Amino acid sequence: MLRLNAVHLAVCLLPLALAGCGEPADHDDPRIRPPLVRVATVERAEAGSRAFTGVVVARTQSDLGFRVAGKVLERRVETGQSAKRGQLLLRLDPADLALQAQSQQRAVDAARARAKKAANDLARYRGLVASGAISAAEFDQINAAAEAARADLSAAQAQANVAQNATGYAGLLADADGVVVETLAEPGQVVSAGQVVIRLARAGQREARVQLPETLRPAVGSEALATRYGSESQPVTATLRLLSDAADATTRTFEARYVLNGALANAPLGSTVTLRIGNDQAPGQVLAVPLASVYDPGNGPGVWRIASRPATVSWQPVTVLGLDDENRAGDRPAEARRADRRPGRPSSAPGRGGASGGTTRA
Repeated sequence: MLRLNAVHLAVCLLPLALAGCGEPADHDDPRIRPPLVRVATVERAEAGSRAFTGVVVARTQSDLGFRVAGKVLERRVETGQSAKRGQLLLRLDPADLALQAQSQQRAVDAARARAKKAANDLARYRGLVASGAISAAEFDQINAAAEAARADLSAAQAQANVAQNATGYAGLLADADGVVVETLAEPGQVVSAGQVVIRLARAGQREARVQLPETLRPAVGSEALATRYGSESQPVTATLRLLSDAADATTRTFEARYVLNGALANAPLGSTVTLRIGNDQAPGQVLAVPLASVYDPGNGPGVWRIASRPATVSWQPVTVLGLDDENRAGDRPAEARRADRRPGRPSSAPGRGGASGGTTRA
């Protein structure tokens, strides 16, 4: 009976002993094991750039119009045609202008006759006032009338000169060498003085006009790479000459003018160019890390930096400047929950690798 009890006791204690022997150590418990993540080595980022589409324009574009009103008689240029300085572009009907000049000339003749009569009267009355035949007050009136007649003659002569000059304004001449980029008047159309009828792009170095967002304001004098649309030639440099300080009311963008060099210095007006504007950060200030390593817990983005000895992690705030789509088939971003990481938490890094290899536990 005692033996049986001993046997039964041994059998009962055996499961407890086996359970005690099979229990793993606390450090091997998968529930508290650090999560498995990838290690990415921080690298210097290549100079980033952003592409913008612009239009080739002339540095100076003149909006030409007649200095007098009238009816367009003929137009001698077409859009896209080159023009030389002094070349006749449009011509008004000169008939009315000639009549106005004749009218003003007749007014001059009338004023001259009145001035002559007043001068003769003044000469006669000067002798009468000396002999006492008329009073000094009457002589003063005659003298004032003579001076007014001379002034009227001068005014009439000036108006006649203006009318005569207007006859020369019937022809619109190019004020410089250039290219006609737009015609806004046709024969038979009545135009007013100052109305734009021709847009002339002056000859000279070409510029690229682009609209930049308010988040990008390169320094004047900085360079960009320009490529003409559809061209297989190498990009040429373009220098920023002007960046507007006032945003467009509709698009909220800022106009920039880049001076084109090289093969694009004489690019056709209105052609499309692509400008690649580099990042204004100094070399070495921009670093590249995989997108999966950036985490934002709600107070700004950052990365977990791993110290090799001892193998712990620390939080490092960062500023995101841009994204590059460099993902390839087979890439494996970190799958561990970054929220599980804590500053100073131990980690083990059995392998050291770049952005595409290596694992660590954090």
